Amino acid sequence: MAELRLLTARQLRQVYRERVRSDFPPSERRPLASMERLRAAGVYDTWGMYEGEELLAYAFLWRSEAYGVALLDYLAVCREGRGRGTGTLALSLLQARYGGCSLLVEAEAQEEGVPPEENALRARRLSFYERSGFRRLDYQTRIVGVQYAMLVWPEEAAAEPERLQDAHRGLYRSQLPNPLFRRVIHI
Repeated sequence: MAELRLLTARQLRQVYRERVRSDFPPSERRPLASMERLRAAGVYDTWGMYEGEELLAYAFLWRSEAYGVALLDYLAVCREGRGRGTGTLALSLLQARYGGCSLLVEAEAQEEGVPPEENALRARRLSFYERSGFRRLDYQTRIVGVQYAMLVWPEEAAAEPERLQDAHRGLYRSQLPNPLFRRVIHI
């Protein structure tokens, strides 16, 4: 039976070196030091989904108690678990754990000028979240040069787009100096 477990600091470093670096392009990777700083501040949860001792998937969430939201910063299924419903199971376990708040997702948006196979992959990711009960929001973001479509769960939370945008901005503002925030975060 698969279960979520909080990663230790050592496990986080290992997952980052062995998984995050290969699962996400450099433009989408938060530096490990930033993750460790957020985690030490008590606002960043680093989860592994395990079956026994085998890591099947991992998810990192950035929380704001003040806004009642958590941003699903990373969700990835390890190669060995792909195509078996592992991502859907991981997401359902996260939804159960974070049921008291709104879960935000930044998923790469489809864009003109992007190769068709890349846009098809982006469409599949968006569809994955929508099949899992997430609803697209009517705003997109550009974070450090990457265009993202925004989704939220539960569906009812989509009725409060201004609150969600404020919360989303608040997460980044809490960690970045204002000049840098204005230059690289567009929400």
